[in-house]
Amino acid sequence: MLMVESIVILCDSAAVGKNSAVEAIRMGSGLVALGEAVPTTVVLSGDAVLLLVKKANPKEVGQDSYDAVMEMADLSDLEICVVTEALKDAGLKQDDLRPYGKLKLITQAELASKIAQAGVTFRL
Repeated sequence: MLMVESIVILCDSAAVGKNSAVEAIRMGSGLVALGEAVPTTVVLSGDAVLLLVKKANPKEVGQDSYDAVMEMADLSDLEICVVTEALKDAGLKQDDLRPYGKLKLITQAELASKIAQAGVTFRL
């Protein structure tokens, strides 16, 4: 039996026009909900950081609210990391993001280390 030490789900696709960022969180929540046997982290980088902007209104662009997927993440206790360089590139600060208890800011170097240490990395 193959044992995986940890899983990183990396998403750098825009939250608008695609479901990649939402699906990354759904996937991570599902993996964690299976019993937390494998530590799972979702990392949002690039335009995916826009998913967590508190003033985002996905209904204005014909998408469903992000509230349900964030509630799913919260209930599963999923760790979500945001790459600080991506926040800066988007002109955002942590205060611009929706509150989430297991939100962690990481640098690009920390992301590289997380990926190197992960048993499996998915990129959406």
